[in-house]
Amino acid sequence: MSIACSRWPRAGLALLLLCCLGTAHAALPQTPLQPVYHALFREQAGTAWQQLINLWPGLNSDAQRQAWQAALAALVARQCGNDLPVATPAWLDSPTLDLVQRDIPLNRIYRVQLTGKSKRRDLRVTLELPSGEQLLAEATPSYEADGQFVLESRELGEPLPPGVYQLTFTSGAETWRQKLALPGSAALNWIRREGQGIKVQLPAHADACPAPWVEQSLLRRPDFVTVWQQRVARPEQLRWPPRSDAASLWTNVSVIRAEARGGLTVRLVHRLGGLLAAQEN
Repeated sequence: MSIACSRWPRAGLALLLLCCLGTAHAALPQTPLQPVYHALFREQAGTAWQQLINLWPGLNSDAQRQAWQAALAALVARQCGNDLPVATPAWLDSPTLDLVQRDIPLNRIYRVQLTGKSKRRDLRVTLELPSGEQLLAEATPSYEADGQFVLESRELGEPLPPGVYQLTFTSGAETWRQKLALPGSAALNWIRREGQGIKVQLPAHADACPAPWVEQSLLRRPDFVTVWQQRVARPEQLRWPPRSDAASLWTNVSVIRAEARGGLTVRLVHRLGGLLAAQEN
């Protein structure tokens, strides 16, 4: 996936950093994140990304972790993460990491989904959370005839936290490993039910990144095979097609915001599920 880019204005970046640091002085104060701030101010994106990853384990307060998230947002605002010097191997095409919050009646779950394309059929994937827990451990994806692959984690009852994740792909004797600074997914409120209808509020996004969008799909129960889907740019375009089998269909509506981490696409997904028979256009 190609993520659009634009430069963060230098004056705007300086103002953002000074506001985040709570100072009106040009000199940056001593903080654990000082190396990140200096690299951002000097427009040394590669250094800033690496410092952001290196400093995460040493942060020991909510205030420091919130400042870390603000610095991550400032980095994404520059070029949407395209300036992170991460190249994927030739045997791994268009890898995408989705951090998903899924709301269904009376329940909310979180999970990670990985998709991409590869001519190889021996991929193994490990994903380590900021806590060190392995959400995926040498997991094997499922493949389609054209080389597309998909892999889903187990369901979680707690949000995916912000912090540094480690993603590892292994194929044969080759390994690609990358640490990723990610925003996590906690209490997303981009989509909700209103009576029998759905209310969508597209999230804010950096100008350097693609505009968030909405995807709809219909799945046939009980095996939940997709029978219809579409992507729309604006919430007012949401419509369900007339179906004679509505009683057996499940709906998914997803609001998606995408960023890059070098050659990897990262998407934050808020998904709402329910019965088609209970929906109205």
